[in-house]
Amino acid sequence: MDKYKELRIAVTNSQYKHSLGIIRALGKLGIQPYVISDKKWSLCGLSRYCRQEIIVDKNYTQKEIISKLNEFNIELLILVGTDSFKKIVPWKRELKKNNIEIVTVDSATLNLAFSKVATYALASHVGVPIPKTVYPKNFDQLDSLKKEISYPCVIKGLYEVGGNIVDYVFNEEQLNIKYKYLCKKNNISEADGLPMLQEYIAGSGCAFFAVYNRGKCCLTFQHKRIREYPVSGGASVCAESYKNDLVEKYGKLLLDTLKWHGVAMVEFKLNAANIPILMEINPKFWGSTDLSLEANVNFPKALIDIYLGNEIEYSNNYKYPFRYHWPLNGDFLHAIDNTKAIPAILKDTLNLKVRSNIWFTDILPSLDLVFSFIKQVMKKKLMRRKNV
Repeated sequence: MDKYKELRIAVTNSQYKHSLGIIRALGKLGIQPYVISDKKWSLCGLSRYCRQEIIVDKNYTQKEIISKLNEFNIELLILVGTDSFKKIVPWKRELKKNNIEIVTVDSATLNLAFSKVATYALASHVGVPIPKTVYPKNFDQLDSLKKEISYPCVIKGLYEVGGNIVDYVFNEEQLNIKYKYLCKKNNISEADGLPMLQEYIAGSGCAFFAVYNRGKCCLTFQHKRIREYPVSGGASVCAESYKNDLVEKYGKLLLDTLKWHGVAMVEFKLNAANIPILMEINPKFWGSTDLSLEANVNFPKALIDIYLGNEIEYSNNYKYPFRYHWPLNGDFLHAIDNTKAIPAILKDTLNLKVRSNIWFTDILPSLDLVFSFIKQVMKKKLMRRKNV
């Protein structure tokens, strides 16, 4: 592991739970990673495995980020969140000129994956099942499209923006109201490209994860969602490692076609016939990264090996079924909103075989998660009082 210890690596998105998972994984390799943050004492900055926070302006420029990375002699930058990928990948050539590497696809491929319209077009071309989807071009079309849609249906933003632009419509009467409200709430105009209307797939969510080296698939992993927050549909707050041949086939087919480079997640939902239906390609690290790490699939290490030019043998060998949950990143909030899930959540919390990101061996970030959770609960109580 000595070759890893000498590396100067920085990780973006210091407040993300999966950035913390990556920091901890690198620490176990003997690396002391830096973390990019816009404030001191961030979640990742509190970790015993983090060497130091590199403080940048929230709206940092290309010049500033390169200057800061060079100041700390960073040679490899690991991108985590949507905002980091969208902002930094277009700077890939300039970073390389300054001896800073990022292991990712180019901007054109990244933008294709972030666009659900382009993703569904690709999927249809290569034979990957997608939900029935219609694309209103203007608000006046909503009335004429009502008869083409089965209910419930999903209103979904055309692009990945790092947060959910989604709502559910259960009848014709709700369509106009919810559609226009979602657009107003997210400042979406007709010129931006209005949200799609999509068939609702009632089955459970699952995903294919992989790291690629210039079109060659290296490591793969799968999970299925157990619980989400918000309860109606959001990020995984409890998930389990999983294997499904069709999920792997379709996930690999899409990423092979794109000649992928770096990490990616291909998300599906299983329909009534247990067929995986494509939801999206997430061309970045995912919220459940901790689960893959605990199941012995080390995606951050694979990125380092790609950077170093090390050969990675293909593997889809991992622990399964293996469960992981994020109590303070949504699972306990799920319990507040869905009291029927309380027994299952308590069972997972008390089960030593079910792992979580609350580490007593890395206590400061764990305490930070406790305080953040308390703030979220207080905020929920205030919102409820206002709505009474």
